Amino acid sequence: MTTNGFPNQAPWNATPPGSASSGSTGRTRHSHKEKTYNVNFTAKGPGDGAGGSSGGGGGGAPAADRHQGDRLIHAVERIEFRSDKDILAMAKAINHLGRELYLILGMRAEELNGVLSQYKGKWYTFGTQSRIKARLVSAHLKVSAEAAKALGVGALKMAHAFDRHFVKPEQEAKQQRNGKKARPTFTIGED
Repeated sequence: MTTNGFPNQAPWNATPPGSASSGSTGRTRHSHKEKTYNVNFTAKGPGDGAGGSSGGGGGGAPAADRHQGDRLIHAVERIEFRSDKDILAMAKAINHLGRELYLILGMRAEELNGVLSQYKGKWYTFGTQSRIKARLVSAHLKVSAEAAKALGVGALKMAHAFDRHFVKPEQEAKQQRNGKKARPTFTIGED
């Protein structure tokens, strides 16, 4: 199978024509207002590696329709829980997904507000009404953006709760078993 000029490349790894990264490195570039992030996710799908190509199958989306969000979701899905590092990796991946979704939905809400506020409508409706209605409509998308932000924050809270309820007690039990005194905690008024 030949996809985008590269033999045996699965369709989900194909680079859309006209994009900046025409190589097979799997890198994408996102630019935000303050910072620029280079994100590198390499997904191993069926047909990658020495086993040959399986063709990709039936009703999947074309390679040009794959977005950064698909890779982030796949990164969350493919984590298997075998140690504490896997739980922390999942929390970081969900946090990253939530932040990206928050930025995308926030920008799309502003774009929707701008498009709808310019709508002229019938002769008996005035521009002020259209701007107010546009704000009301785009506010729903902004609420969804805030929910995506809460998704990322919730993942970090989950990681902190895991540390507090599982990792710290294990460390304290190991220190007591070895005869070491636990690390002193912050106290007020005790000697």
